[in-house]
Amino acid sequence: MESKKSGFFILISIVAFLSLTLVLLAGYIFFVGGNVGIGQAAGSKKEIVVPKDKELALEQMFDSNTAFNLLTTKEDKDIHVILVNVQVQYFKKFDGIKDTTFKIQSNKSKLSEIVGTYFQNLSIDEVKDPNAKEKARAELKKMMNDHLMQNEKKDGDLVYSVIFDYWFYQ
Repeated sequence: MESKKSGFFILISIVAFLSLTLVLLAGYIFFVGGNVGIGQAAGSKKEIVVPKDKELALEQMFDSNTAFNLLTTKEDKDIHVILVNVQVQYFKKFDGIKDTTFKIQSNKSKLSEIVGTYFQNLSIDEVKDPNAKEKARAELKKMMNDHLMQNEKKDGDLVYSVIFDYWFYQ
């Protein structure tokens, strides 16, 4: 009888120890390890910085809405056109460039050509896609920044955003 009691107390002690350990581990995960998201490493938080309005300037790329022929595909022989008006939003001050407005205006013809060439390589199906405007914004921004920064010592994005005032396709 005495051995049953001592075995029972040992068993109770082991269960209590394991329960206490489980509570401590759960508390550690909840309070200390809980701030890391699923699929996200602790040091990989990306902070998005939005510049103030006074740090940015706008340059109208075209005087009015400008039409570009879209790419004709084998399946669709019709002629399709996109009508856009584009503004370039850029930083007023940029390390390594004295006058960013002069830089944008002196390259305005090439930037306009980049826009035209971009749209002439799109089909009507690509333009109809709901994400087409955002994709065009990102790709044009990258192409414009690549061109503007090719002869500069510093890297970075002078063009902050590409804005479509008007977007109509047919």
